[in-house]
Amino acid sequence: MQSWNDIINIALLGTSKKQLDTGGLPAPLQAAAGTVLAAPGTDREEQFLQLASLVFNYRQSGAMAVAGGPSTMTVCAPETKPYCSATAIQALHHTLDSENIPLLHLWLELCMRNNQVLPPEYLPRILESASRHKSLRNLAAACCGKRGEWLAQFNREWNFSVAVDSTEEMWENGTTAQRLEALSRIRGTQPAEARTLLQATWPQESAAVKAELLSALSTGISMNDAPWLESLLQEKSKQVKEAALTLLKKIPGSSLHEQYWQLLESSINIDHKGKITVTPSIPPDAEIFKTGIDKLSNNARVSDDEYILSQLVALVHPRMWEEHFKASFEDVVDFFHHEKALKPFAPALAQAISWFADEKRALSFVQHSDTFHMTLLPLLPSDQQDTYILQHFDAHSSLVMNYVGQLQQIWSEELAMKIFRFCAKNPYTYSQRTMGDFITLIPSSVKSALDGISTENENYQTYWKSISMHLVGLLQIKTFIQQSFTKNS
Repeated sequence: MQSWNDIINIALLGTSKKQLDTGGLPAPLQAAAGTVLAAPGTDREEQFLQLASLVFNYRQSGAMAVAGGPSTMTVCAPETKPYCSATAIQALHHTLDSENIPLLHLWLELCMRNNQVLPPEYLPRILESASRHKSLRNLAAACCGKRGEWLAQFNREWNFSVAVDSTEEMWENGTTAQRLEALSRIRGTQPAEARTLLQATWPQESAAVKAELLSALSTGISMNDAPWLESLLQEKSKQVKEAALTLLKKIPGSSLHEQYWQLLESSINIDHKGKITVTPSIPPDAEIFKTGIDKLSNNARVSDDEYILSQLVALVHPRMWEEHFKASFEDVVDFFHHEKALKPFAPALAQAISWFADEKRALSFVQHSDTFHMTLLPLLPSDQQDTYILQHFDAHSSLVMNYVGQLQQIWSEELAMKIFRFCAKNPYTYSQRTMGDFITLIPSSVKSALDGISTENENYQTYWKSISMHLVGLLQIKTFIQQSFTKNS
């Protein structure tokens, strides 16, 4: 109602600067407004308040009811999967009481693996949790079954709960998150098929969905993807163009990769005596600056030329240096660590190994380098990850702590105890919440050893003890969850 908006504006400006135009009031209020204005002995402020009260009550007086029609509510389809066991439900109670999302993720994951669904009375709470935590959504959709899908039509916050069983059905009828998961699955085994599926629906997708689905192509990306990705650089959406550009940077041999390499090849050379020289030869108007390469250094100690070359080194496949220097990769690593001209670019070489997910060269790099490069950790074999972390933990504790929660495998007992000893020294930084985030990675076997870990700072002892007890409780719930599904399988 415009009259009410006018009243709000006048209240902000003051009646001395603006008066309410009663001619714009709804017809039923015209006579009453005239009576207010004609009343003797009232000033502008009192008249304004009476008119505001009049309009307010008019707004509150009701509205025309919407004409109804026959109900079209459908009956929920019967479940096709069995309900989980009473023991599993008991474990779920403990999990929900703990309010720990990683444990709830574990419970739902085991429920899905066992091809079971939740009893109906638990669905609202699980769906509500999943609406707040995106990582739970696909699992919740699978575990809430047909009834969860049926309930979703009554709450738009639960519209992720569309239960789909096959990869093909996920792609055709799933939510964006489910379609992305389906595309990633197909991409893992049939890269060309995944690209063809995306191309077929491309015109119908929104820009945001296009950019999200494109990320699935990072799995198994190759030169076969380059022509289509290059065509996407003409898209109107900046978001889509940036996503396509990112993928092109991951393809060795693409035109973009070759542009980067040609500049490096002419800037970094080795002579017949084995001496390496770095002579930047990058034109200020080079095309690379249109592809996300920054011209200006953000560090006073690093020149603009060095900064540009570092960016290029980080985006060129490491094997190119073996061909360029006619050397093994071990020798290349040695060059980057010991040749004065190349030393500034050693971190960029590590970034390149990470960028191209080169597992073989990652292992070789860490074995021939005393420097800790956290970005290479995910590319190492699981047993080597533990070894690498333990080797550099004391010197880079805070840096390592930022990564250990992202490990895919359960920590070794040795690593877990080292982490706990560090956390005991810093309980206000690594608190109960931190332990809760780590819970699925912590081996249950360390539960009894936690009593032996204490903090040297007397002021921290009570708090660390409470954290330790909280952790023991979470480990007990975790064990119960695993046992409840193991017995049932």
